Amino acid sequence: MTAVSEKQGALKRDIGIVGASFIALNGIVGAGIFAMPQALAEGAGAFSPYLVVIFGLLMISVAIVFGELAGQFDQAGGPVVYASAAFGGFAGFQVGWLYYLGRITTIAANTNALLTYVAIFAPGLDHGVLRLGAIAAFVLALVGLNIVGVKQAVRTLNWVTLFKLTPLALLAVWGLLAFATAIPAPSAPPALGQIGEISLLLLYAFVGFEGATLTAGETRAAKSVLPRALVGAIVGMTGLYFLVQLAYVAIMQGQTPDGAPLASAAHVLAGPWGATAITIAAIVSIGGNLLAATIATPRLTLAMAREGVLPSWFGAVHPRFATPANSILALGLIAGALAMSGAFVWLAVMSALTRMVIYLVCTAALLRLRRGAPKLKRGAFEQAVRLAAPILALALCLWAMAQAKPDAWAFLGGFALVGAALFAVSQRRSKLP
Repeated sequence: MTAVSEKQGALKRDIGIVGASFIALNGIVGAGIFAMPQALAEGAGAFSPYLVVIFGLLMISVAIVFGELAGQFDQAGGPVVYASAAFGGFAGFQVGWLYYLGRITTIAANTNALLTYVAIFAPGLDHGVLRLGAIAAFVLALVGLNIVGVKQAVRTLNWVTLFKLTPLALLAVWGLLAFATAIPAPSAPPALGQIGEISLLLLYAFVGFEGATLTAGETRAAKSVLPRALVGAIVGMTGLYFLVQLAYVAIMQGQTPDGAPLASAAHVLAGPWGATAITIAAIVSIGGNLLAATIATPRLTLAMAREGVLPSWFGAVHPRFATPANSILALGLIAGALAMSGAFVWLAVMSALTRMVIYLVCTAALLRLRRGAPKLKRGAFEQAVRLAAPILALALCLWAMAQAKPDAWAFLGGFALVGAALFAVSQRRSKLP
């Protein structure tokens, strides 16, 4: 797949460090922090908050890799552009196709998480036939809104970010103050195999920051802004996730929540109104994340169709609403089916596994592209970071990928084969007279 074929002069570089940071933060903060605390507590106990810090520090190495790549290319396109430049069009296509899988499994996973929180107000909505009907209705609503042209909705994500982060911060601080005597001391880490079982779920809470690289062509001084925005987003969210997990363990004290974990913790802390506040924050957070994803993701298949690497059907534009109707419809059908067929944890694992594959390819792309790059004088610390970041990123990706179960790999492989077939069909058609 070729690099994004847009004239850089047509793009306004209006995104600064704050805007780039908010894009990265919105990519990270969705359902993960609202859905994972109990799973982490069950898997790692009192060590779970410190496991968050360990994985957050490791994810910084991936953010550094993406920051350097964004600085080299300084254009929109992100992972697709990096893979294409290093390994050719087919590699770029597969990265784009798998990135699409990562996005739709995120949508499916977050739809399930959203129902868990909505069910607090509408009991039973997250089970049985009601669950299937609710998923269908919600996905159809997103598809319909996108087809008629919800083009500016993503602009609301800045205030949504503030709204969803504030209750989390309050829960963490209040919980730690109110249950100070119950804060667990650092315990011995669980066995490596036990950590492996929850690693992909934990990584799911950090993925998505790379979305900021898609707008590199519209970011002022991208070479310096994006590395700071990406790393800053991971550092900031690592700190917040640590405090939230520490407060959750202290508040719940080993109890198993009946429903959404953070809402249960807020109920223990502040009664019904506290649970209501966290529930509303979760719904806004996950709903905003889903809306943004369903706006952006169809544009990926639209662009791929226009570049001739997907069938032209995906590139069809609605004659009245001027939106990529077929790509939106395909997204809704696939994401809806996945949401109905899988629970949050499995879908989150699939999304994280897909991102790890993409991160691995992009890290390998950086190492290859460095070979032809001019040698620059760097300080000792910068040089050490430059050498260590790809090594740590590769190690993290390979280790995390090894934790995935055969069914996850089978699903990923099947999706890649479908993509390869679509690519072959498109290439054959492009050669016809």
